[in-house]
Amino acid sequence: MTTYVNFALFVYTEKTEVLLEQLQSNAFGTQFNTISYDRLLLNPQASLEGVAHVIMAGDMVETKAIFRFALEYGFSIALIPEKSEKKLIKSFNLPAEADKAIELACRENTQAVDLVLCNDHILLYKATLGWLPLLDASADKSKVRFLIDSFKKSFKLKLLKFCFTTAKGQKITTAASGCILIQQHQGSLVSKFSGNDSTINDGAISMMIFSPISIVVYSKILLRMLTSSSQKNRLPPGIGYIKSSQIDIATEPQLNVTIDDISVTQTPLHCEVLPKAIRLNVGDKQSKDCQKAKDSKESVKIANLPSDKELDQISLKHIPIFAYAAEERFRELFISLRDDAKMSSIYVTLMILSTLLATIGLFQDSTAVVIGAMLLAPLMAPIVSLAMGLLRGNIELLKNAANKIALGIMLALLASALITQLFPYKMITDEMTARLSPSLLDLAVAIVSGVAGAYSKSYKEIIQSLAGVAIAVALVPPLAVAGIGIGRLDINFFLQAFLLFSTNLIGITLAATLTFRFLGYSPVVYAKRGLSIVFVLFMVIAVPLYTSYDQIVEKISFESTFQKKRFFVNGKYIIVQKVKLNRGNEPKIVTAEILMRSTITRKDMLELKKKIQLHFPGKPIIRIKVTYNL
Repeated sequence: MTTYVNFALFVYTEKTEVLLEQLQSNAFGTQFNTISYDRLLLNPQASLEGVAHVIMAGDMVETKAIFRFALEYGFSIALIPEKSEKKLIKSFNLPAEADKAIELACRENTQAVDLVLCNDHILLYKATLGWLPLLDASADKSKVRFLIDSFKKSFKLKLLKFCFTTAKGQKITTAASGCILIQQHQGSLVSKFSGNDSTINDGAISMMIFSPISIVVYSKILLRMLTSSSQKNRLPPGIGYIKSSQIDIATEPQLNVTIDDISVTQTPLHCEVLPKAIRLNVGDKQSKDCQKAKDSKESVKIANLPSDKELDQISLKHIPIFAYAAEERFRELFISLRDDAKMSSIYVTLMILSTLLATIGLFQDSTAVVIGAMLLAPLMAPIVSLAMGLLRGNIELLKNAANKIALGIMLALLASALITQLFPYKMITDEMTARLSPSLLDLAVAIVSGVAGAYSKSYKEIIQSLAGVAIAVALVPPLAVAGIGIGRLDINFFLQAFLLFSTNLIGITLAATLTFRFLGYSPVVYAKRGLSIVFVLFMVIAVPLYTSYDQIVEKISFESTFQKKRFFVNGKYIIVQKVKLNRGNEPKIVTAEILMRSTITRKDMLELKKKIQLHFPGKPIIRIKVTYNL
């Protein structure tokens, strides 16, 4: 059963004076003394001494003044905010309608709530310092407007030096663009990261630290804010979280502090919570949360923030597109890549064995044996090391990786050429021809494989995926085919197969370099000259690959056009059942299987040849296989 106070003091302003009549005629049995806010300030002691319950109808500034009086005189408070004070209404779950707000204000059931002071200024919902282009936005802001504003501000972001000290004395030094302090999370974008784990009487203040060390990290934070996530307790990169009963903040340089949308002080900032300092009438939902609330334990989550060792590198600078990287942060990866770039007897042995296996599989026309050779081949590791050497400008890593790759290529060509010489009959199998016409599709496979190789090497938990990458990109089989070309003394055979290997090598190197850059292993590409050479080679091989791809498209288009096509020749119907275009020779060869009901003559053949040549540029050789349907 709801009970109401017998007596209350109503403090009004010029805007809320209209509520006087409605209050005096209330149906709850509450009697009122009334006073204007301005008169109250003239002699607060005379007006407030002995008062048990005060109802305040005003704006944010006037409400804070009443809170401060409540600390001194011990009365309980109820709020009837002005309609424009939407954040105040939302913070304490108050009704927006005047009659409902009056009913709640007259209730006897008040809740003990915390009061947060920042440099002795009362904080009701948030305080911000530094630049927060995302976290200080309203949760109900339109996504389109949110994206536009965020994009504009991303290029102006700078990271500054921040030092935080908690109630337990833990000191955190980091770089950030800004931070936001909040008493409760409901209705703010901060709840996207931490959930709604704060109440107005849990004895703590929460702080979210915003430190996007790159545009990429900034984009990840933005994406998290725009989407619903079930992992609200897992902070994204670039976000830190501190919850404590006291937080001290020092910055370099000094920053203005905005409390509840008003700039009122500067850093250094001392924030403390006065637990259950005042009693307040809050909305029903807020009241239930207060009754369930327990005192919060101090929580510090800073794993995603830059360490103090990185401050000189990133503070007071505009954030780059990709993250800055300190070598110690990726020490294990660099050690692994340096080992992969060093020559070893194991590498030589595996290179020879994988090439021998691939060559035998190619002559056998056995896909299974060729795949086994792909798995055995050790070429992928030094190529990934070469990519990191290009990115970091590490000359030793570059030389070691390049020498190791060059030796591997020589061993593969020699081994496959030797095996070819041992075969008395040097047949060309389908497995070989499949590697003689590289196209842009093969380049696409190499690029994706390079991305996958660099990514899987970067994370221990997916390192086993390198085997799948090796199968996908197939480095050794094209080399083996090129070696077979040497053994056959066929320069065209060699060049076509070696073009495929070069495509894989250059595509993987370029893609892996850019992937490592994207993952933040270097703030810049140091070996720009080396990477430029790789890029030029990339563009050079793209020309024949494009030509080859264009020919493949033409071949497929030609073959599909003639499939099931009917020709009327000299009074006879000729049905083309199957057609195949072979572009490996000059002139081109068109092989067609046709279906006839009557005998086909030499004259019919010549007429059919003319009709087919009309659909094909040049003069291909036409080979016809005839099937009679009796």
